[in-house]
Amino acid sequence: MSTASPSKPDLSGIIEELKDRIQAADPFNDWEKSLYRIPFKVVSRVRAAIVSQIANMPSNPTSTDEFRPSLVRILHTIVKVSGRQGRNGERQVVDTHEMCFEHYADGKHYAAPDMVLKATGNSFELPWEGACSAVDQTVGYTNATTVMVIKMPCSTDIWFGETLLNEVYEMGVHAREIFLAQPNRLFVRVLVFTPRGVRLIQYDRAGAVYTDLIDYHYHPEMLIRFVVGLASADEADLGLDKSVQWGKYKGRKTPGTIRIQDRLYKMQETTPFINRARLCDRGTRMWHVTNGKGKELVLKDAWSMGAVGKPEYVYLKKAEGLQGVQQLVDYEDRTGQPYGEISRFRPRYITDTTGPFEDKSFQRIVTPRYGLSIKWFKDEKMLLEAMFDAVRAHCKLLKKGVLHCDISTGNILLGLPGKKKPTPGYRGILIDLDYAVEVDFTAGPSLSSVVVGTQFYMSIILLRGMSAAYQPARDHLDDIESFYYVLVHLIFGRSDPGQSAIMHDFIRREWGSEDPERAAYAKEAFLQAPLDVTDIPQFWSKECKKMMVDMHKFIGSLVKEKKAIVGDMEVEWSLEDMERLHKSRFSHYITFTKFLCRAMP
Repeated sequence: MSTASPSKPDLSGIIEELKDRIQAADPFNDWEKSLYRIPFKVVSRVRAAIVSQIANMPSNPTSTDEFRPSLVRILHTIVKVSGRQGRNGERQVVDTHEMCFEHYADGKHYAAPDMVLKATGNSFELPWEGACSAVDQTVGYTNATTVMVIKMPCSTDIWFGETLLNEVYEMGVHAREIFLAQPNRLFVRVLVFTPRGVRLIQYDRAGAVYTDLIDYHYHPEMLIRFVVGLASADEADLGLDKSVQWGKYKGRKTPGTIRIQDRLYKMQETTPFINRARLCDRGTRMWHVTNGKGKELVLKDAWSMGAVGKPEYVYLKKAEGLQGVQQLVDYEDRTGQPYGEISRFRPRYITDTTGPFEDKSFQRIVTPRYGLSIKWFKDEKMLLEAMFDAVRAHCKLLKKGVLHCDISTGNILLGLPGKKKPTPGYRGILIDLDYAVEVDFTAGPSLSSVVVGTQFYMSIILLRGMSAAYQPARDHLDDIESFYYVLVHLIFGRSDPGQSAIMHDFIRREWGSEDPERAAYAKEAFLQAPLDVTDIPQFWSKECKKMMVDMHKFIGSLVKEKKAIVGDMEVEWSLEDMERLHKSRFSHYITFTKFLCRAMP
């Protein structure tokens, strides 16, 4: 067991995520006053109890240590006098500045906020034993309603600027950890204190929004409102989804249920098997569940991005009955509900901002449970058959007017689990229509810079288009190119015994670059160079090697043809030429699947 000491986590990931996603609540529109409904008599009672405590705080402290004990006592009084502490200490203020919390996002950092509001109840549990022996087993991100940090005035700012942005980034690390540790979180609110002021920051899947630094010496009622609200016994007030319910054993969760209207699905584990660490995205969480009849299913929660396509269930409905495409069993759309759209719990008016606000709505879908990712293929036959069915499924989906837009190894599964001999058409299943769009082959150049999907498998023109003036609308050619990159990744990933996977290492490093231009250049260089059968690992049959050589030429010619139309995308290009290329779309699928057929054992 490691004895690593608390360390400061790397903020670069949080900074990148929150870039252009931070807003300030307009102080003249009183968003903070609308957050929690606290009875006037409760506020009056608590105010009377803390006024003298606030007045006796150190007037000019030189460090946070000088006023932390006073602040902890004030917060404890607020929770106790308001009645939120409960009979059995369901809500408690805990001084954690000398404790050690494990960071689940990377497993390397151990740190803690100055204080937390510790909680018991459905959504909370005692922390599990971590890799670091110093990690506390009584309080952590798993059982905190909120985290609180104390700063000296010189470490924060009342005005929008670099110091304040850094504060939002730093608190964002704690928010991310709460999202990970409490998988039914819809939003997280945290508090920042100075000797005189308190600021509330809200983190949700659209970014962050913060209030002014409010002087609680003059306005103690706002301090009371924040703390009483964040100690609420109603978990919905805390940003927790009450449709997710767990059992309990010795302070820790046991598998419970997830509700869609009046239908209950039983969890197979206490945690989702996919729990995305990114703070600002779709917040995707996927659970293994069963229905009332014991059928194994997958339940997926995600925040739909209004700017990119429609909710996933809309496209899954269109895919009903299509072989090789994930099928819809059940769904829930919370658009218009109080906690179903981010705009419903965000301020209406904002002042300073680093970018525009993008609203999102909460969606839940249930689908059959399929096999493992295609990257877990057992032999050549399994890989080629799965690819064949997935590509054909993509074509059928296109005929329904839907383009997948996120072809990757994670989104092609190996049929239904438990079947020794999968049925043709179901050997490879295309899943995850999160980023799907209604295809439009008449669309001209776009000025939008929004490009979604898994960058590692993204087409050359999509990568180059991220910084271009006139990017083409996404089409089937982009996805077919991605299918080829999936094959390249998997085939070159099988190195011969005793030999280093030089090509695979190059692909993983260059295609996986965070710089889209660099990734595009690497893919273009790969396609332009001839592919020789001797370059392909000996693990593969001669038929499979020939397939890869033929596909290499085919995909290279398609990229070359499309590139001849759009050029460098800095000027408008011919829509007529693009339409002529698109007319051959079904022949493109036929050619690609023929290569796969010829190579199948």
